[in-house]
Amino acid sequence: MGFAETMRILSGINCGLASFNGYLDAKSSGVDRNTAMYNLFSNIGNGLARNEVAYEMQKMGNPLGNNINMYAGYGSTQANITGTIGLMTACNPWMFFNSPFLMPYSNYRFGYHMQNGFWC
Repeated sequence: MGFAETMRILSGINCGLASFNGYLDAKSSGVDRNTAMYNLFSNIGNGLARNEVAYEMQKMGNPLGNNINMYAGYGSTQANITGTIGLMTACNPWMFFNSPFLMPYSNYRFGYHMQNGFWC
């Protein structure tokens, strides 16, 4: 088993545990059972889809997908939005053309090149 597969399995476990924790938080906050279950399966589905994108990126030698998933987290609507938008912008072809060497006046955060809030 390689590094990409190991990260995929560990991220899947992390996704399940964080989503279940979100379900327990929702139930303790008084959210009805149907809504809490819908959110649980929605969070798991989104997290597993993001893990597959990160896995494919890692197989090609690009660890940015795993880093985005670690930063965004799992198990909440905010994590789903942050992770999905981050992966969508990291997978576009402009990521490779907007290198820091070509754009000297850009913003640097989290060790990656960011332009106007998007992972580039």
